[in-house]
Amino acid sequence: MNETTRSELSRKPKIVVVGGGTSGLAAAYTLLESENDLDVTVLEASDHPGGRIAGEEVEGFHMDSAATIFLESYHTVRRLAESLDIPLKRSEHAKSALIFSKGKFRPIYTSGSLGQMLKTAYTILSFRLISPKGIWQFLRFARMLKARSKDFGIEDYSGMLDLDTRENFTAFMAKNSMSEYLEQSGQVDISCYTCGFPEQVGAGYAMLLIWCFSLNPSEHPCLPERGVGSFAAALSEACAKNTRLGTPVERIVLEEGAVRGVFTKDGEFVEADAVICATTATIANKIIPDLPPDIREILSRVTYSTCCVVDMGLDSEIFPSEFFAAAFPRRSGALMGVVVNMGFIAPKAAPEGKTLLHIAVFGDQARELFRMSDDEIVERIVEEMQKYFPAMPEKPRVARVFRWPEAVCLAPGGMLKAIYQMRQQGLGGVEGLFLAGDYMRLPVSNGAMQGGVDAAEDCMSFLSGRTAS
Repeated sequence: MNETTRSELSRKPKIVVVGGGTSGLAAAYTLLESENDLDVTVLEASDHPGGRIAGEEVEGFHMDSAATIFLESYHTVRRLAESLDIPLKRSEHAKSALIFSKGKFRPIYTSGSLGQMLKTAYTILSFRLISPKGIWQFLRFARMLKARSKDFGIEDYSGMLDLDTRENFTAFMAKNSMSEYLEQSGQVDISCYTCGFPEQVGAGYAMLLIWCFSLNPSEHPCLPERGVGSFAAALSEACAKNTRLGTPVERIVLEEGAVRGVFTKDGEFVEADAVICATTATIANKIIPDLPPDIREILSRVTYSTCCVVDMGLDSEIFPSEFFAAAFPRRSGALMGVVVNMGFIAPKAAPEGKTLLHIAVFGDQARELFRMSDDEIVERIVEEMQKYFPAMPEKPRVARVFRWPEAVCLAPGGMLKAIYQMRQQGLGGVEGLFLAGDYMRLPVSNGAMQGGVDAAEDCMSFLSGRTAS
């Protein structure tokens, strides 16, 4: 053995994680908490870590920048939370929302007491929230989902891949004569969960979301008392010494079928034995130009919704305390898609007696807001809120604007199946490169973290095998 080889074997393996968002932090934390002696560096383009689970505390208000909810079935989140000593508390409230219809808010419960369920029936029948035809279509749809409920797993969705055809949800519902239910009610669910619209979302993915988040009576929100952002803060802190902020990556370098390192946008070359690319699929395709063509084609299928989030802290309660959110069907003409009452699921997200609202605007309307300054966006949202909430003050106590050109992975028809098969087959013989992100698993917060953990474990297995050889 020559001296160069001896030196290479004695040094710590160098791993670069590109992206300090949900997946990147989960990957880095998994690497750092392992028993392996590794040199881990996280390169994050923005000036703060956490990505779409990041939060910000302002005057006692704990504001979430994007994701607001974990479910009890988020097992990867729960394992990480336990390791980080972050208690997760199950919400004891019934799953409920206000739906704006015919000029007023109508209460809807998808779980809860008999009285609450009767309120939902009264709302649907008395106010024609859903037409008789739409009700019949919903009952057929709900029976269909219940029959497949065992296949709709947050951690393992392989049992429903037969439903993941190239068809979008709108086309699927039309083919099965359920368009009326979709337009009157189902669209609201899909928009609230994806920040997109049914025609943008694959049919199988949409069905899984509606079952897990709306119809499954055993599913409950389960998150830190101060919200998702407090989880991100703990995860970020655990990786802080290994994270370089404000360091965007220009290119991941592959040579002769193996990773060599990364070039940052300022021209620095960071050598690496392995690289975990924990960006969106769009960015991954851009910064890894030498990916095999079949892998590039699969990544090009991944699409994202667009969302503008405005968090507002108010000095008084303006939202009925027993409701999680107020949702606005797109036919309502409202600017907002959904307004979330954060006190419902995160009781310590706001100081006592005050209100924290998480307001989301989707699609083209979000892109229009992006052209405005933050102050102009807040003013526009306040004006809109006053149309629907008479107690809304002229000016919030505090407000923050979060712009997400790529908000949530929409999993268009066939994407889940294609990514699942890619995971089984690998990256076409490219050594030392691993992909992480919500698109690599089920596109929810748990899936993003699961993708990061998977990539870290695969990376350690690769390095172990290389050392042994």
